[in-house]
Amino acid sequence: MKAILSPYFDVEGPTKFLRRGRFVEHPDVAQRGNQIRLGLEEVGCEILFASSQLELRESILAVHDRGYVDYLEGAWSNWSKMPDASDEIFPNIFPNRHVAQFNHSPVALAGWYLADCAAPIGEYTWRNALLSVSTVLEAVFRIREGESAIYALCRPSGHHASQDMAMGMCFLNNAAIAAQEFRKQFTKVAILDIDMHHGNGTQQIFYHRSDVLTISIHGNPTNFYPFYTGFEHERGLGEGEAHNLNIPLPAGTGEASYLQALEKATEVISSFKADVLIVATGFDTFKSDPLGCFALESTSYNQIASKIKLLDLPTLFVQEGGYFVPALSENVKQLITGFENT
Repeated sequence: MKAILSPYFDVEGPTKFLRRGRFVEHPDVAQRGNQIRLGLEEVGCEILFASSQLELRESILAVHDRGYVDYLEGAWSNWSKMPDASDEIFPNIFPNRHVAQFNHSPVALAGWYLADCAAPIGEYTWRNALLSVSTVLEAVFRIREGESAIYALCRPSGHHASQDMAMGMCFLNNAAIAAQEFRKQFTKVAILDIDMHHGNGTQQIFYHRSDVLTISIHGNPTNFYPFYTGFEHERGLGEGEAHNLNIPLPAGTGEASYLQALEKATEVISSFKADVLIVATGFDTFKSDPLGCFALESTSYNQIASKIKLLDLPTLFVQEGGYFVPALSENVKQLITGFENT
């Protein structure tokens, strides 16, 4: 399997984020990218780097709101010109969008477009997000040309980013942009999100559509991030009804229960008759992950990938979460091995 990496897969990430009312060290550290790359190399993946020369704006605007994209592009420049501006952009006011008037002040825009304090914007955030998009698009192009499977190592992740808001360390929704690009060739696209947290941004983007099936297996949001979405009754609306499936699982979920949920997900993908599969791949389901609550072992990812391979679809793995750095290389090795040896 080929692996395509963002040129910025190993850059320093944001410095802090808000967790349970306290600012703590941001978990998206540079070592994450290094360990995942190490695992990809050790398992024999051919390592390629995404180009910074791709024209990305059309593909991004096919998924994201133009005003939001314009904000992300100029956010740091406008913010840093303010007196006493912080080193990273955090919103200090969250408007009620039902009644609020749009305001072009940098402080107001931060509250309008950043949904939480886990997605701070720094000097290089836009650059890094763009190259994550470049990474998945190069993977898409290769699969459209006949590759059977590719791993896209993106940083930052994308599945929490909605059409017009950033949250949860995500700014541009890499998996959603890839799905929209796949639709240029394939009739039906399935997105299977195996990250610890509900893929709320992906759900929101495709919630009214029947050509892209979205499935997320995640921690029960009753008392877990992102709290407001990811419940079983969210099934899609209009043409999208029955084309969104959430499988929330309780804290402490181990391999056996997880694989049962995955079996349900793969049956739905088979019934949908997808032409291509995107796997939003998070390793924060690992037992020691500081942002997780499941109990998967490294070998669990071998079993997960084996079940995914049985779908027999062109498959794009898109990197999402995974924050227990010491296990990341082994986790990705198990995933690739399980997929390629099935």
